[in-house]
Amino acid sequence: MSQVGAQQGDPLGPLTFSLSIQKVIAELKSPLNIWYLDDGTIGGKPEEVKRDLLILLSRLKDLGLEVNASKCEFFACGSESSSFLPSFSSILPGLKELSSNSFNLLGAPIFQSAVPEALLTRKELLLLAGERLKGIDPHVALVLLQKCFATPKVTYLLRTAPVWLFPDDIGCFDAAIKLTIESIVNISMTENQWTQAALPVRHGGLGVRRVQDVCLPAFLASAHGVMDLVANILPKNGDRVCIPYVADALEAWLCSNQGATVPENPKIQRAWDDTRSKATIDNLIASAAGVDRARLLAVSQPESGAWLHALPSPQLGTLLDGNSLRVAVALRLGCDVCQPHLCICGSMVGADGHHALSCRRCAGRHPRHHALNDTIQRALRSAGVPSVLEPPGLSRTDGKRPDGLTLVPWERGRCLVWDATCVSTFAASHISRTSRVAGAAAETQADLKRQKYAYIVVPFSVETAGCWSADAKRFTRDLGRRLRQKGEGPRSESFLVQRLSVVIQRGNAASIMAKAPRTTMYVAAWRGREWSSSDCGGGRMCRAHLSDLARATSS
Repeated sequence: MSQVGAQQGDPLGPLTFSLSIQKVIAELKSPLNIWYLDDGTIGGKPEEVKRDLLILLSRLKDLGLEVNASKCEFFACGSESSSFLPSFSSILPGLKELSSNSFNLLGAPIFQSAVPEALLTRKELLLLAGERLKGIDPHVALVLLQKCFATPKVTYLLRTAPVWLFPDDIGCFDAAIKLTIESIVNISMTENQWTQAALPVRHGGLGVRRVQDVCLPAFLASAHGVMDLVANILPKNGDRVCIPYVADALEAWLCSNQGATVPENPKIQRAWDDTRSKATIDNLIASAAGVDRARLLAVSQPESGAWLHALPSPQLGTLLDGNSLRVAVALRLGCDVCQPHLCICGSMVGADGHHALSCRRCAGRHPRHHALNDTIQRALRSAGVPSVLEPPGLSRTDGKRPDGLTLVPWERGRCLVWDATCVSTFAASHISRTSRVAGAAAETQADLKRQKYAYIVVPFSVETAGCWSADAKRFTRDLGRRLRQKGEGPRSESFLVQRLSVVIQRGNAASIMAKAPRTTMYVAAWRGREWSSSDCGGGRMCRAHLSDLARATSS
């Protein structure tokens, strides 16, 4: 138990500290006297500031506190004030002199000219973080970039400074974000793909936001959120205080969002941001056709991006390896997945890799199917509903076996029978429908599942691009409710959706990676001759070639 007051890390520590120095702060006479916990700013005429500084040092010393001179800064508002720097330095050795380009208060630039320097500093830190992120797992690195090291690092700057006035500096910072993503995931993005990647996950992006998209919403939301508080802190003859640059920011936002109106709740950043994000994805969809349109419609659905919200944990089975992450991101953005090559079925695999997702001979179909059913069965077990996979003898007429059966009644005294399937969004037989309606392939496959069995079955139909059928969504919501009732937590449904989404992406990657040609090439540097599998048939070298190779290597 604490015997001497609040300890390090105690939530009461800041309050106790502020109360202890309040009387000292009240004695200062400088016209500018503002404090945030232990960070104070005193401003006024040099003589007044110097007098208050001496009082502050003396009174704080009586409380057992000392000012850290190496962290103190001096800013002169004119040429005459600059001449007082030596006298202040004699009181605080090591005092730093600031210019208008480096003057920051509580981490926010005071003058407009300090914004480019702040962005440059954060860009250099981002590039340094990008180099270090290469040394860890790509999936973990992408999540850290999304949540910590990209735009989140400059959110405070965006909410407190007119960053949108410097488009060239913003472009340099966004280019560094794009370079870091391409380096981590090992993909190459075009301008349209980068525009999509910078959208929120709910709108089909990767959630790694661009500064040029966030700067105006962040500043406007912050300004509207603190307007009343600023007016209370800084009253001026009873008039309402006007925060600088707010009118300019609002005008710029209205110009970039033609026909839009101010959100009902302007204090929420998402309300400002969604207008631009929705317009961006709508424009991308409107300008696309065929496969690209089907992809954009699919990734705009909530379930398609659930894997991007999953915690990358090997213990939970939600960590994607480097190749799986590369394929998942490339399929979501429409980037090239592989070099065009001949499939083992004889068809041509394009750079987008879509053929592998629907090929009957792809190796990832069956593991993905088993993983989906296993995930569903484990979720049922956690909800207290035992089940069995591929139960025999349900029907004596057709002999068909669904994927799973609950051993206890699920609803209205009847057991649940489910059948899972994952259909390719980009298959030639579905592209005409999926390019018009998101999830059309999953709904079509669900209807086929109902017609397949002579009894009632719940089709759990999903697509390779991430869309789910209505039955799959309904079943997951019901299962999530049962998980919450069993005490699995309020987010148990979200975690289940994330695990299923990861399974789909891992199956996509397995299908594409397994489609590479199986021909093995043998090359021997002997008399300029090359041997390949075509020389000997079946991919094996004959004894004559092996003996020749042995003699060549021994000599």
